[in-house]
Amino acid sequence: MSSEQKCIFCGSEITDNQPCSWCGFSQEEKGHLPGTLAFGTDVNGFVVGDVVDMDGESTSYLAYDRDAQRKVILKEFLPVSMVAPRAGDVVKVQQGKEVLFKNLMMDFTDLYSTLIKVESKSLQKIHSIFSANGTVYAVLEYIKGDNLRQNLIKRGKPYTFKEARWLFQDLFVLMQQLEKLNIAHGGISDETVMITPENTAVLTGFAIRDLRVKNEHIMYKLYEGFSAPEQYSLNQFAGFYTDIYSVSALFFHAVTGREFSPQALELKDIAKYMPKYAVQALKYATKPNPQDRIDNIGDFMLMLDNKATIEKPVSKKPASDSKKDMQQLKKFAPFVAVAAILLVFLLAVFSINPQDEDSLPQSSEEPPVSSYVNRVEVPYVVGKTYSEVMNDPSLTQYLFFNVTEEFSDDAPVGQIIRQQPQSGTSVSRGAVVYVTVSKGPEQKKVQMPYGLVGRPLSEVQALLDAMGISYTTKDVPQTAQYSHGTVTGTDIPEGVMIDPTEVYVIIYVADNTPVVTIPAE
Repeated sequence: MSSEQKCIFCGSEITDNQPCSWCGFSQEEKGHLPGTLAFGTDVNGFVVGDVVDMDGESTSYLAYDRDAQRKVILKEFLPVSMVAPRAGDVVKVQQGKEVLFKNLMMDFTDLYSTLIKVESKSLQKIHSIFSANGTVYAVLEYIKGDNLRQNLIKRGKPYTFKEARWLFQDLFVLMQQLEKLNIAHGGISDETVMITPENTAVLTGFAIRDLRVKNEHIMYKLYEGFSAPEQYSLNQFAGFYTDIYSVSALFFHAVTGREFSPQALELKDIAKYMPKYAVQALKYATKPNPQDRIDNIGDFMLMLDNKATIEKPVSKKPASDSKKDMQQLKKFAPFVAVAAILLVFLLAVFSINPQDEDSLPQSSEEPPVSSYVNRVEVPYVVGKTYSEVMNDPSLTQYLFFNVTEEFSDDAPVGQIIRQQPQSGTSVSRGAVVYVTVSKGPEQKKVQMPYGLVGRPLSEVQALLDAMGISYTTKDVPQTAQYSHGTVTGTDIPEGVMIDPTEVYVIIYVADNTPVVTIPAE
């Protein structure tokens, strides 16, 4: 016999612990993650549901706002590398990391305090920020729709150049606003851009700088194929240049369906996806060295629309500086003249009174030290690990190492497999050495199996388990065609190639909702 209960989120009456018909929340947790808030916890009027995202900076929960009566995303500042085991709801910081925790929490607060003032339909709205439980929470808009990765899978094809240009327009305008506010995202990717049912691209996933660059403080999170090369170097995140690289890689991905790499812009068939001027814009925007890129999103938009050709100006000294330099030269002119006369006199003396050959200084095989003062030889770093190189002051003091990663069956993770320039090359101090670091063997992609629909859930689960594919289940009403416990479909279409380490499949299962047949008149 059914019993009346109250929804733990909105307080509406429910039957037999079923999902609430008013707020839509399930009354049962999918699975609790250690260190996170318990399912149903009330934090300042926001009732916590399931965890939807967790990274080195924070944990995000699907939550219910009781005052506004709406779903929200409650983002809790919770750097896992700094917190101790949780005592109830309160966040405990590890001994010795209190100051760093507080500083990063201030960065988190400043970021969302600035974002809350930005008005754009392409920005995930920030409802509020508050402190509780020894940390800070940001209340974010709950966005209906899919991220761009899911969107492309469901579409089954990429966007045309014109479609993508229209789709990205408001996002580009938002980036102009963020530049003025000195906010760099650092994580623009197919996971952090949502596509709403109204076909609006919405930017989510903002984070403090430490999450978006290789660092020693927190567990950073980058996005392969979208994060810029400098983000893989220790503390080298360059800001707006980095965002321009990432959004350009994302635009390329949306138009071609391919993962971006600089080499992909040289493929022969690229012309069928976009015009030459657009390819040229992407090349300018994704240069490996941040200083060589387009330096603002406005110029990138002009090039993408074939309205301008952008060239980086050669820096020149202001006229006022030149005048100052001339005044300085005039001040020291008498001393220079005396030095020149003395030099001529010494040369004359040596030419008149040559010494014996044995008494002359022996010539060295190496040029004078002064000729080397701004030059260094590139060392051989292939075979070393990237951490070895970055922890060697004799290398990092004079050279900047720019890193890209690729899969390799022959080299362990972290080992350098290529370098440019080659060892022994003479370069200026501060030059960039490009190194390629092994990511280890590539994770083989698998194909979503066919024939899942109509089979019992247990059979489908056993099949996906055997293939190493992660999944979760979602109940849907049964029909005359699909009886209770039968799989009615999956969110990822059959036959699609997926990486089991990056995605999980939602299996739709017919529940025990009674089927009502209306007789024909």
